Amino acid sequence: MFKPTHVLVSRSRKIPVLLIPQLDRFLVITQQEWEQRQKPAFEMHPKLGFSCRGIAILGHRLEPIGHQIETTDPLSTGAQA
Repeated sequence: MFKPTHVLVSRSRKIPVLLIPQLDRFLVITQQEWEQRQKPAFEMHPKLGFSCRGIAILGHRLEPIGHQIETTDPLSTGAQA
């Protein structure tokens, strides 16, 4: 059974993923890859960042499941002029 541990966040998408630790990196597995027993497209290296099929990519991050990003809006925080 697929049990995601994190959410892979890009500029346009949020995808639940499962991290599998390796010696020097983490495999980032989506539910579709898990169900179809495919090799994961994404990897995360602690120092080098994310790669997709061996090519470095920018603009991606991981969030633990349940973690909500709170936006700071001056109007909603009660800021006064």
